[in-house]
Amino acid sequence: MKHKDLILMALILLSITALMAYDFFPQLSELLFVPKPLIIMLLLLILFSGYFVTRLQHDGSQKFKFLWQVAFTTYLLALLIGFTLLGGVSQVGISLSSPALWIVLVISLFEIYQEYKKLPPADHAS
Repeated sequence: MKHKDLILMALILLSITALMAYDFFPQLSELLFVPKPLIIMLLLLILFSGYFVTRLQHDGSQKFKFLWQVAFTTYLLALLIGFTLLGGVSQVGISLSSPALWIVLVISLFEIYQEYKKLPPADHAS
């Protein structure tokens, strides 16, 4: 995997973290003002970089695609749990009690399982 690919993935994770922190802790806007154009830019960055990461997954190996899906899903769930434990409440309704979250998580786990089955048997153990 190329160095620029890792930077792109890190930017995606940092952007999502910043947007979720801003959603769960709106009082951050008093401490750290983030202009709306920057928020829109972060959303566009996530959208476009998602396209490029998907392209990288098609060019890369099945193992990379599988690991990225596992890492990304785990990171988002850990972020959601962490922000909830820190006392944050989502302004858009993302919560552990939301049925929509669990439906999306089940679909995501199903896709991860499908990717796992596509891996060659030698990669299953590692």
